[in-house]
Amino acid sequence: PLAGTEGTKVTSRMIWDRLLKEAEGNVALKVERATDAEAFTVSGRGELQLAVLIETMRREGFELGVSRPQVVMQEGPNGEKLEPIEEVVIDVDDEHSGVVVQKLSERKADMLDMRPSGVGRTRMIFHAPTRGLIGYQGELLSDTRGTAIMNRVFHEYAPHKGKIQGRHTGVLIAMEQGEA
Repeated sequence: PLAGTEGTKVTSRMIWDRLLKEAEGNVALKVERATDAEAFTVSGRGELQLAVLIETMRREGFELGVSRPQVVMQEGPNGEKLEPIEEVVIDVDDEHSGVVVQKLSERKADMLDMRPSGVGRTRMIFHAPTRGLIGYQGELLSDTRGTAIMNRVFHEYAPHKGKIQGRHTGVLIAMEQGEA
């Protein structure tokens, strides 16, 4: 439900039952109880899958609070923390290539290649930690006026690359319904 309106399904038991039902039919979803009795950890294949689940549950009348997504880490053979690295290919107009390189560098990405890709376009290939790519699609489209195309695929697990700077500005949250 929207902020300020009440959900009809608010107990943790109802939410738990709904998540278990979803996990039965969706093999890519993993649901666990968190340390807090009122909290759950839901693991999926990415932002989109989890966003669709959350939106579906909200439309069904569930009221829930959601934390920022977290990437699932692994432990290496020597006990070091390993994180998933993705190969990211971005095609963008030449005029926007600088801002793309800057933003991905801030997100701990390593550029592998940059070459022309047709008239006035540039193709860039990066290796970037998955946690650095959370929320980047929208920022990329804003920075490039909707002209960029981004493809990502899992590459490997690699040693943790350190802290990634968070959001620089605030957010706007709607508190009531309005006309668009």
